[in-house]
Amino acid sequence: MLVSYNWLKDFLDLDIDPKDLGEKITRTGVEIASVEHPQDGLKKLVVGHVLDCEDIEGTHLHLTHVNVGEEEALQIVCGAPNVAAGQLVIVALPGARVAGNHKIKKGKIRGIESLGMICGLQEIGFPDSVVPKEFADGIYVFPEDAEVKPGDDVYEALGMDDYILDFDITPNRADTLSMEGAAYEVAAIVDQKPKIEEVVLKEDGNAWTDGFEAKIDEKLAPKFYLRKLSNVKVSSSPLWMQRRLWNAGIRPINNVVDVTNYVMLLTGQPMHAYDARSFADNKLEVRLANDGEKLTLLNDKKVELDSHDIVITNGEKPVMMAGVMGGKNSEVEADTTDVILEAAIFDGTLVRKSALRHANRTEASSRFEKGVNWDNVEKAINMAALLLRNDASATIEAGLLKATDTKRPETEIEITGSYINKVLGTELSSDEIVKIFDQLNFKCASAGDKLTVTVPNRRWDISIQADLVEEVGRIYGYDNIKSTQPLLAETIGGYTEFESKIRRIKKFVEGQGMLETISYSLTSPEKAIRYTMNPKSVVEVEWPLNSSRSALRQNLITGLVDAASYNMARKEKQLNLFEQSRVYDHEGGSYNEREHLAALFAGETFDANWQHQGEAIDFYYVKGKLEELFLALGIDQDQVEYKAEVVSGMHPTRTAAIYINKEYLGLIGMIDRVVTLADKSLRGSELYVYELDLDVLSQYITKGMTAKPAPKFPSIERDLSLLVDKKISSRQIENVIKANGGKYLHDVKVIDVYEGSHIDNDAKSLAYKLVFLNEKDTLTDEVVTNSVDKITDALVEELEVKVR
Repeated sequence: MLVSYNWLKDFLDLDIDPKDLGEKITRTGVEIASVEHPQDGLKKLVVGHVLDCEDIEGTHLHLTHVNVGEEEALQIVCGAPNVAAGQLVIVALPGARVAGNHKIKKGKIRGIESLGMICGLQEIGFPDSVVPKEFADGIYVFPEDAEVKPGDDVYEALGMDDYILDFDITPNRADTLSMEGAAYEVAAIVDQKPKIEEVVLKEDGNAWTDGFEAKIDEKLAPKFYLRKLSNVKVSSSPLWMQRRLWNAGIRPINNVVDVTNYVMLLTGQPMHAYDARSFADNKLEVRLANDGEKLTLLNDKKVELDSHDIVITNGEKPVMMAGVMGGKNSEVEADTTDVILEAAIFDGTLVRKSALRHANRTEASSRFEKGVNWDNVEKAINMAALLLRNDASATIEAGLLKATDTKRPETEIEITGSYINKVLGTELSSDEIVKIFDQLNFKCASAGDKLTVTVPNRRWDISIQADLVEEVGRIYGYDNIKSTQPLLAETIGGYTEFESKIRRIKKFVEGQGMLETISYSLTSPEKAIRYTMNPKSVVEVEWPLNSSRSALRQNLITGLVDAASYNMARKEKQLNLFEQSRVYDHEGGSYNEREHLAALFAGETFDANWQHQGEAIDFYYVKGKLEELFLALGIDQDQVEYKAEVVSGMHPTRTAAIYINKEYLGLIGMIDRVVTLADKSLRGSELYVYELDLDVLSQYITKGMTAKPAPKFPSIERDLSLLVDKKISSRQIENVIKANGGKYLHDVKVIDVYEGSHIDNDAKSLAYKLVFLNEKDTLTDEVVTNSVDKITDALVEELEVKVR
């Protein structure tokens, strides 16, 4: 809510600097996001009177002479299409500063001297959204009622000498979404009584209510008032009203629409004005829409209504989406003479959902969804009628039609001063507390320590004792409450053993050159279980914002793939990403959380340059990174086993499940091409990933690594070439080799794999490098040969391999 400081002074005697006032308001609970002075940065902008205006032949330009209150008129070349002789306009004199800190200088345009500039509102800092449409593409022309003369500064006339306080309002403080509400708030802070005037209205037309039928569903509109005005003359609003509207961020339209917006800003009560011709049969109905009904709104947006939208009809067709926006078919136009004013209270929940469903949130819907003061409905409609009589020469027809008029009693809360002091940690007397409630304009009766507070309907956010305690605390001043140390047992900070292990893992992965990502825990139900070996019952959100954020993830790979898509869409193809976070499931009827680690690799192992050629990342590169991690954590590689598996979302032949001591640990592999082809950004890319369950892995992590010197004695290497059945895995062969290699077998590595035309179709050739080492003595060939013989004998006997 943009609040005018000058307008606030209509309600209060303020002599405080606006920025200091903004600080005071912020310290009491309503944040002031900014305090703007529209005049700042502008210089030498005056009112000018266009004496003459001639077209410059062959151009769109005009040659004008403008009286700016000096001895001689200024010659100014102007390109605006709406400039004309006789107008009062904004002139930037030579040396002036306009929006964007642009300086206006004397110059020549098409060879013709120009001594300044005739300005549009946008050129002096007004946003496009508030500039009246008639001046949107040209210069601004002061209306006839403007009390300005050539040479006057324009700032006061345009409201630019004002200070605008931006109330950053939380939903519970919607009472400040009006000038009166803001005045009550500021009055409590500066300890004044706001001057809130009541409306005294004299009707001067004929009775009209008996001939008009209004059928209202009280559940949809518990309060619904109508007034009729005749002989309305639609024109521009007076300048004083226009400047109050645009300083509040609202575009002036015409005197009828502007009055409804002005009253909304003043009282907080949204209003609407209908062309009375829309109700030719003198019938009006408030009901839920029928599925499929259509309505063109005032902003020319065509919407298809459904059975959850509140509509106002003329007995047959909808003429307004209640609480949101009026229909084009009931719009006040230039030839409108009779107007029906409406002020109502609508079901805020339905209004909010309609505005969201049709993507058409307005100032009115924003107020209805947060709450409106029920006591201001009659005042608002009477205020609007009075202003239209003054500004549009309207006749107010006799009678206020109250189609529904549900009353809301004021809230009464009993509390004690001792309870307030206990909660706040203060020592306020009953008189001091009563004084604070008086500042808030709350009635308060005291009987010793007991207080009975009557909360007016304008503060619908207050309903329980805690609300009153908060009000006392913020008006008394949070800075005035003494700080005390809590009496708690001393605790020593630090990480748990599990947390320390996770930090150790992350530190090592970062050292591998990986970049950490943080992704949403919420995803779609489909993605929640994709890339998951054994999907469990999914945790779903009851009221999701959208279908793509409706379930809690069971894997981290989903977020990494989304991050890869985002980066590759922006030409970032070399990716090394990881995430450490939690996954969730609802297995066994309980909600479970587990810590996981996942990594994603794409592109090449190194960027190609003159020193070496690029090499594409593959399964074995990623497996090597994973094995480096296991080694750093002190996990014996013999404990880890990889088994080919088929997992949803993963490549069917390039994926393996990871087991540690036969317990499932995670998976490693390539994202399925079906997934990457479905995403335009990922097409043609190979994404390799791994994911580990840290709750499982942490059980096998050793406390640290111990360094030892390099061996003094040389090792001996032997190569072993085997022909085996395709069904036999390398892990099986390695297990046999290690079981029979003896105590000096130090390392086993696969150095070659072959499958092809030179061997049987159901066979494959594997070559291994065996490393033997005695750290205390020199090995002999005889010892190594004996070990190799035992290995080959065991391989032939147990796996029926052929040693080549």
